Amino acid sequence: MDSKHAIELGAKIMELQALMIAYVTDGRASNQPSAYRELYAEVALELEDAKYSNPNPHKSLEVFWAFCKLQKMATYAERRTYVEELYGDILLDLKRIQRHAPSSRNWKKANEALSDELSPVRAQWLKAKNFIYAASPDYENSIKESISAVESCLMILLNEPNGTLGEIIKRADLDPDIKRLISQAYGYTSNKDFVRHGGTTPSTLTHAEAEFFLEFAASCIVYLASWLKNAKPNA
Repeated sequence: MDSKHAIELGAKIMELQALMIAYVTDGRASNQPSAYRELYAEVALELEDAKYSNPNPHKSLEVFWAFCKLQKMATYAERRTYVEELYGDILLDLKRIQRHAPSSRNWKKANEALSDELSPVRAQWLKAKNFIYAASPDYENSIKESISAVESCLMILLNEPNGTLGEIIKRADLDPDIKRLISQAYGYTSNKDFVRHGGTTPSTLTHAEAEFFLEFAASCIVYLASWLKNAKPNA
């Protein structure tokens, strides 16, 4: 995606958010439901073309209003916060594209591999990148989301929704050495403070380690999608 397209898509998303906020606060108007449905469909298609997971399940303003009542969002502030956070990761990435900011070399390739049944993992995968390249980086959560994205792929591809990476990888029909590498990476993140289970001492994780795991996870995702989803790659 180029900068021009990123700006245009970002503007449409913010327009969609404005309609959502107006409808559930004090700015409701009769033309909003039809305008929202039309714009929602347009944005959904553009998100799919851009390989983003659509974070908004509300296909109409009426459905969104029912959701607010079901979730007991009693105040305008709660509803605004929900809407602002809904597209937060995507808008952050679009701003990065507009600035031509640096990004992972292999992140995009892995994101493209997250198609069809793996497309729900895209939201998690985007968080992994956003945490490391944000203005205030969170290396611990970047590493956590990177490895969790690999775990989610295995859960889906092997139909093991309740397992963990450490358990599922043992049953995967993969090269033994690659299984060992993935297991060791999972073990590292499980034992490291703040990454998977929290910690009691200040973290020593750096940008270099977070970037290493982002690149490692990208390679894992591409490999797993090719091997388990599309059959073994040619030698």
